[in-house]
Formats: sequence, structure tokens, C-alpha cells
Amino acid sequence: MLPVERIIGEEGLAATPGGLRVAMRLPWYRSLPFSTVVVAAVAIDGQAVDLSDARVEYDGMSWPLSEQGERVDTFWFVRDSAFLVLPNHTTPAGSEHEVSLTINVSPPYIPGMTRTNPQTSTLRVA
Repeated sequence: MLPVERIIGEEGLAATPGGLRVAMRLPWYRSLPFSTVVVAAVAIDGQAVDLSDARVEYDGMSWPLSEQGERVDTFWFVRDSAFLVLPNHTTPAGSEHEVSLTINVSPPYIPGMTRTNPQTSTLRVA
């Protein structure tokens, strides 16, 4: 899988005090503002996840996923992972789960273009 096709980060899935944490990678060849990236869908073991209370963590910052479109001055660098935190989800460390993640990217320099990037992987909870 090419780096621009991989959207689940190598850090995978982790159980944290704040909820289940999924590592995400930017599926593009250059850095983009977070406002141009949409987490379109997440499913765990085939069950769609409600993202209404999800948060994004990146570079020491945290914000509600619902405010992603406002992050015009916060850039996601292609070599960094961002993390999607699902506060109302827990699972025991060491368990394995099928995680499906879809991220849409709309680069600001290509008007009208949206690239949909899905990936499904089986991950062990750290």
C-alpha cells in the first residue's frame, strides 16, 4: 500500500482514559490544513461509529471533530499521525478488532475535487 493510500496509522488502535484512539494518516502527497480533511466514517467490527462526540488530537492540540472545518490555520504534515478519539468506546487491551476508516480530502488548490480514501485493517488494541 502506498503512503497516500494508507489512512490508518502505524500506531493503530489504543485504549486510553479518554476513550478508544485510532491513529490516522493524511492520504495525500503534501501537507494540508485540517479544514480540507473530513473523517467521513468509522466502523468497528462492522458497526458504524457515531462521530458526534469524537475528538481529533494532533501535535499537543485537541478539538471536536465537528470543528474540523474551522481548522484553516492548523496544518496536518504528511509524516505525522493525527488521532481520532472516540470517548464513548472502550475495549480491552490486547483484543483484536476490524477497523474501517474513510477520510475525504479536498485540496484547496484543486477546486471541486474530493478524494475518498477508505481502509479496513484488523488491529490489536494497545
